[in-house]
Amino acid sequence: MAEGTSAATEAAQEPQGTPQEPQGTEVDWEAKYNEAVKQGRKWEDRAKANKEKADKWDAYEAEGLSEAEKLAKRAEKAEAELKALRAEAKRQEDAAAVAKETGVPLTLLLHCADRADMEAFAKEYEGETHVPAAPSAPASRIVHEGGPKRTTSEKFGQQVDELLGYAN
Repeated sequence: MAEGTSAATEAAQEPQGTPQEPQGTEVDWEAKYNEAVKQGRKWEDRAKANKEKADKWDAYEAEGLSEAEKLAKRAEKAEAELKALRAEAKRQEDAAAVAKETGVPLTLLLHCADRADMEAFAKEYEGETHVPAAPSAPASRIVHEGGPKRTTSEKFGQQVDELLGYAN
């Protein structure tokens, strides 16, 4: 009995890989090779066609992304310019308001960065330029012999008139 079981287990352990061809027919290995090459070329052609399409898609995506990036950069630049223009307009409005309030010339306030600087500059300017008025003597016309007394500017004006031929 032991011999019967060992023969059965040996038969069961034999590899059962490829199906056995019927005995008597030969396998045409050359035809099978040619068929495999044909299938390989078919799949190679499909891969090449897909590669071209994939390259076109990648180029399209890259172009689309770069266009989107260009538009994003352009929008950022426009927003920055708009912000700068608004800040400059506000600064000029502040300068005009401070000039009107303090009497300091507008052109002197335009170098300041903000309204606080303008107001500080205006106070400083006002303190430096405020000179007390010198007493002025009235240009009284005291009548002397020969006519009224003339001021220096009147004398100069008369001399200029005489030189130019406008004498009275």
